[in-house]
Amino acid sequence: MADPRIGLVAITGANGTIGYACVAYALKIGYRVRCIVRRESAIATIKSDPSVQLYLDRLDYAVVPDNAIEGAYDEAFTGVKYVVHIAGVWPLPTLHPDIEIYHPFIQSMKNVLSSAKSSGTVKRIVFTQAGAGLVDSEVGNTYGRGMAKVLDEHVKVNAESLTYQPPLTSSHQAYCAAKAQCMDYLDQLRASNIMPFSIVQVIPGTVIGTSEFVKTAEEAKKHMDRQTRALIFDDNTPQYAFGFVHVEDCARVHVEALNEQKVKDEDVPPRFVAAATTEEGLDGNQVWNKAVRMVESEFAAGIERGVFEVGRERTPINMPYRVNSRMTERMLFGGEAIRGLEESVREVAGWYSQLVAEKGS
Repeated sequence: MADPRIGLVAITGANGTIGYACVAYALKIGYRVRCIVRRESAIATIKSDPSVQLYLDRLDYAVVPDNAIEGAYDEAFTGVKYVVHIAGVWPLPTLHPDIEIYHPFIQSMKNVLSSAKSSGTVKRIVFTQAGAGLVDSEVGNTYGRGMAKVLDEHVKVNAESLTYQPPLTSSHQAYCAAKAQCMDYLDQLRASNIMPFSIVQVIPGTVIGTSEFVKTAEEAKKHMDRQTRALIFDDNTPQYAFGFVHVEDCARVHVEALNEQKVKDEDVPPRFVAAATTEEGLDGNQVWNKAVRMVESEFAAGIERGVFEVGRERTPINMPYRVNSRMTERMLFGGEAIRGLEESVREVAGWYSQLVAEKGS
């Protein structure tokens, strides 16, 4: 039974990769959850998933077709105590940089803040950010794989990305600029202490994991993140990597950050980092090569059968940051380590192997 003191949490983008994992984890630990989605059809998909079947009495839903219009979340936040804002668009090159990427990110953030303030009930908001806000989109693939900078709770947004304004030249520039400017805006808002709720920002690494929505090997391959596909199918070279995280651990960071007893308002850090701490002394090539060796060792039979083709030379082009998430692990996980690239890919590759075997049986 849900603890009535724990409150109702609204999760935007509830049918997405991080969003659905947050829904499942929040229900598991006792929250009531309001899933906020863009389309009515997404509700049936969420309801059908095995992880929520025991908790349907603690689920409700709100449809917000356009989160960039004024008052978009007013009704959805009625009676809500906590908000996890994840909804956003992936910066596909086919999207208009200003109209479909930059403005929706900026305006939806402001709408979340406005509706939360109007609600009179919201006590804390967790915003999902991105490593894209830490780099300058206009320098090209020049960051290298040295991982000389540190991605921790004090990481700063990219100063150049704060200066870019519409009209923007590409979807990548729009995404980097929007993420940097959202983080900076929220930093300033937190410092002002004018809002009746606390603000938390989470920067995830590449999110890796299986999906209960996926039933076939073909669907699984499409569902996988680019880093995993690069490692086990040798079919792409990712442009950036800002650390790696198992999808369930990413969700756990977001939801545990809502806990006002665990993390008091005055103790909220500038960032939580949802990515595994990088072993000191390693660069990006060495991190990738360790994962390659794991795949070659543990999935040798699948490689021999042609199920997998290892992407030995597919190291992400830009890996400027070494992750240090020790503070996040200490505050939210009781010191337990966040799972990273090797652990997460091992699980996904095993899952895919099983789906391939089921297809052949």
